[in-house]
Amino acid sequence: MTYGTLDGTLPPDPPPPEHKAQEWDGSSDLGTGHGTYANKDPFSPPAVPKKGGGGKGTSVDTPSMDVFASNIDLLLKPVQKASDALTPVTVASGAFYHANQIRTKVTGTNGDDGLKAQYIKVLNDLTNGLTDLREGVKTLAAKYKTLDDANGMKAKDLTDAMDGVTEDFNTMMSDNGGTGAVNTPGLSPTDGNGS
Repeated sequence: MTYGTLDGTLPPDPPPPEHKAQEWDGSSDLGTGHGTYANKDPFSPPAVPKKGGGGKGTSVDTPSMDVFASNIDLLLKPVQKASDALTPVTVASGAFYHANQIRTKVTGTNGDDGLKAQYIKVLNDLTNGLTDLREGVKTLAAKYKTLDDANGMKAKDLTDAMDGVTEDFNTMMSDNGGTGAVNTPGLSPTDGNGS
């Protein structure tokens, strides 16, 4: 076939050069396309709304809670996208001792364990925590529509709305090999004073 004539076709790309095995030089540099990751669609976090004035202290109103809930909602998609990106990861490392060690640590013997499974579990825990946090804030925003309503909020109302959020994030921490938050005596939702 003739290329580049009147029909506008281009010749195919030349085949890549044959790979030649070489001894590792001890460098930690990885060439482009060899174990590196570039995110073609990076996540931009939502802007934090600012309110004018130079007052001190903290105030929360229903519109702020709604913005916070929608910002939390924006975080869910990239977390799920990261989890989905890990699902197809496999390690085809070969069949010798160190290759088996690498495969076992990254994906487990059968591809369903190791670091891959651990990170998927942590990302799922994060999704659960963010979802529960978003729903708790939405519940509070719906219950306390005005500033006067919000002024009457009890600590128990807050802990009820956030029920399970701390547990979700503690599970995420322990699944990642860490330790979750410690409950402070007297501040738990079961202290009975409701304030």
